[in-house]
Amino acid sequence: MVDIFVVRMIRAGLFALLLTTLAAFSPPSAQADPLPRERMAEIAMPTSLVKLSAKFGEGGSYWGGTPHSGLDFDGDTGAAIFAVADGIVREVSIRGTYGRTITINHGDGLASMYAHLSSTDVKAGDQVSAGDRIARMGATGKVSGSHLHLEIQVRGVPTDPYDFLLAANPGSASAPPAWACRMYGC
Repeated sequence: MVDIFVVRMIRAGLFALLLTTLAAFSPPSAQADPLPRERMAEIAMPTSLVKLSAKFGEGGSYWGGTPHSGLDFDGDTGAAIFAVADGIVREVSIRGTYGRTITINHGDGLASMYAHLSSTDVKAGDQVSAGDRIARMGATGKVSGSHLHLEIQVRGVPTDPYDFLLAANPGSASAPPAWACRMYGC
């Protein structure tokens, strides 16, 4: 009985040592304190009406059993869609289940992708500012109705748009979750 207790204590001690060592070599975690006002990125909401119909990471058979990779904003076909931050339009295309899309490069590996659009107001290479109208809401691709699917991508991997739009440091993207890294490769 004593031998089992000693073995468990040694294992627990080694595990605690391992965690302490890993923490010492890990990068510091993000701070929750807001950036000074002059260093904050200017951001804008992608729609004038904010009614979410699907959140980032939600599971469901509609997405083939994989977690949802963005935020869905309900709205009427033709409603204005706005750039969430300054950037350069990287791509305007039709992408399978996403339908008509726009992808904007914001620099430093950060991009925003807008999907299911009925029409677009920009072309690849255009410079846009936060709040510029870039498209109209629609129901293209695999959808059940008119809405905007917004993705915030870090080096091509989706991360939570809610954090980008409403976190302590608006305009800063959180690290992609483990499931997104497995699916898209971090």
